[in-house]
Amino acid sequence: MLLLWALAFILVLQEQDILAAADPVSMVPGSLERGSWCNEHTIHERLDIIEEKVIKTVEHLESEVKSLLNIISETTSNIPTAPGTPLIDIFDDAS
Repeated sequence: MLLLWALAFILVLQEQDILAAADPVSMVPGSLERGSWCNEHTIHERLDIIEEKVIKTVEHLESEVKSLLNIISETTSNIPTAPGTPLIDIFDDAS
């Protein structure tokens, strides 16, 4: 799920860059084969760049989440409790 959110976020951010970089290709009449190959090649290059950025961003986000989870677990284990306060198991069904 995190991967999908990161991907959506990056695609939204990249939309402006892609639209700004997508210059129309001027083609000479009669050179359709070359023009379509160039367009496909350019699109694949841009997709490769976006894929690389997405992978790096997801790796960065994963490390940040792990770091935050470690901080949270360290913080909760270090919370002082008043002497004589019973510990409550929130997962215990006994009511």
